[in-house]
Amino acid sequence: MNKELRASAAYTGVLLLLLISFQALCFTGICSAADATSTSLTSDSLQYYSDTKKYVATGSVTATRGDAVIKADEITYSEDSSEVLASGNVTFDDQETSIKAERAEFNMEAKTGRLYKAEFLQKKTHYHLLGEMIEKRGENYYYSPEATFTTCDLPMPEWCFKGKEITAVVGDTFKAKDVSFLVKDHPLFYSPYFWASINKERHTGFLLPTPSYSKTRGAGINLPFFWAISENRDMTLSLDTYSRRGVGTGLEYRSLDIGEIRSNGWVYYIKDTLLNKDFLEVRATHEDRDRGPLRGFLNINYVNEKDFYREYTSYRDIRIQRYLESTAEVALPLDNARLYLLSQYWVDLKNSNGSIPQRLPEAGFVQNYSRLGQIMLTTSATASNMLRENGISATRFDIYPRILHSVGKDITLSQIVGLRNTFYSFYKGGGEDSTADRTAFEYDLTGHMRLQRSYGLIRHILEPSVRYHVVSVSKNSLPLFDATELYKNTSAIELSVLNRGIVKGSEVLTLRVTQGIETDNDNRPLQPLRFDAGMTVPLPLSVTTTYDYYASRIETASADVSIPLSKATVSLGQRYNHTENIHVYTAGLDLSPSKELHLTGTLWYDTRGGGLQDLHATLKYTRQCWSMRLEADKKPGDFSMKVMFELSGISTRMGSKK
Repeated sequence: MNKELRASAAYTGVLLLLLISFQALCFTGICSAADATSTSLTSDSLQYYSDTKKYVATGSVTATRGDAVIKADEITYSEDSSEVLASGNVTFDDQETSIKAERAEFNMEAKTGRLYKAEFLQKKTHYHLLGEMIEKRGENYYYSPEATFTTCDLPMPEWCFKGKEITAVVGDTFKAKDVSFLVKDHPLFYSPYFWASINKERHTGFLLPTPSYSKTRGAGINLPFFWAISENRDMTLSLDTYSRRGVGTGLEYRSLDIGEIRSNGWVYYIKDTLLNKDFLEVRATHEDRDRGPLRGFLNINYVNEKDFYREYTSYRDIRIQRYLESTAEVALPLDNARLYLLSQYWVDLKNSNGSIPQRLPEAGFVQNYSRLGQIMLTTSATASNMLRENGISATRFDIYPRILHSVGKDITLSQIVGLRNTFYSFYKGGGEDSTADRTAFEYDLTGHMRLQRSYGLIRHILEPSVRYHVVSVSKNSLPLFDATELYKNTSAIELSVLNRGIVKGSEVLTLRVTQGIETDNDNRPLQPLRFDAGMTVPLPLSVTTTYDYYASRIETASADVSIPLSKATVSLGQRYNHTENIHVYTAGLDLSPSKELHLTGTLWYDTRGGGLQDLHATLKYTRQCWSMRLEADKKPGDFSMKVMFELSGISTRMGSKK
């Protein structure tokens, strides 16, 4: 016999069970509405069937608790089976989740349920899952026999994955079989297995491949695999295939520990079938500068073939470098000082004569400037083993104390007095005189004046200075190992004038003129005149040039200017050196014609006959749920390009199995 119930307590209790049921069914697992206390419940009617022990609510059923809202045309609750059935325009919405379905089933005791013809959205990550049936099988565990997955806006996603036997663990992984990747409903590729992370944490899996083309290497593709070893450690393994060069493999390791201790390592190997060479590159860094009594730093750079970067990198700064430096250092910080042990090894990527001096090792002490009454005191002491593979090597001891004294405010006078003693014990080609001792005296005097005058909002500052620097050494002719041997007899005067223009508290213009005079050089006492200029308005501009009086020519020049436009920035530059026969122009572009499109480019043009030497351009196109990055590089003898895709939400966590 049907019995209609209109008691508000029963009405509230049944619909509250319904709301809790759907909150448990939602993919987030934890809904913010669970802590709310205010509940709003409406429906056209609520009936109880005593023979079947079922409650039935019909007609615009709506339950609201906090920010969670459930709507359906009809809802049935069975006391015996603890099952809830909702049908007709079923929707659920809260801060984290939005669900639409034609029908929903849920068991209160088993915490399991099903959604039919369902559309699920996880709002924070924008994950969409659409399926004829989505089943909750356990705590945060869901299954669908066939469904569509995307992070694009519906109803017409720009890309999606369609697959079968789909399983999802909330906050963890998404897996599927027989998966097709579609763009605008057009299938592009198929995979028998698919894996993706549905959280924002790092997760092990394959990354998206990067196709490429090079005139010298041919068609290529990079296949990376990401391994999340632990919370603070991960690794990327990559496989490179080139149609003209063979197959290369790479491994990169990264870690970050407490106290900002960072470690990175990279190893790459390729057997070049065209050049018949085995190429190997090793790079590693380790920094421990903030924890414990000892601080450490390690930087390793090694290639077994000097032409590796010329063949396998498109980045100009890496390709044109002359030397590779590897350094290892352990330091003990003291009060305004430090003790250190250092090793430094250089590889000449141009010559192979073994003449580069290696610092293997060096022990040193550095005392920073410390006040002692009216003076400041600093000193350094080093013991170095300067080793050459071919040529003179030496054990060197160097001690260099200095005293600084400064007086004045608007007109200042600063003096530095230093003594330096360097002792050498030569070996491997040192000759009969296997030792040498050099003693030096240094005096530096600088006078500086600051004058200023205001013209309304404009302030002009004039800073003239005069410096006299003298060094007297007992021995000038020493084998060159590093800058220590460049410390030689000197007697020089430097005259400088700095002009600064300040408008409303901001510096907008600087101009410095510097003239050096070598008083001990009777033939050419005047050093090249140097000009340094810079401004920020109307255009950011910097210029540096030197002029040789005796040759009546500009010796060096460099200039950079940046031109901001409405949607772009254009940069122009010049590098000129008469002695080194260098004259290069550079140009750059940073253009954003729309929110979706971003273009950057840089070129280098050699006027000494090389012409257009290098060109690097990057085009990035960004949509709501995906982006594409196209890089093109032109270098001497080669042109290359590569394409990188990013699918929002899964690009760095996608995986597939063969």
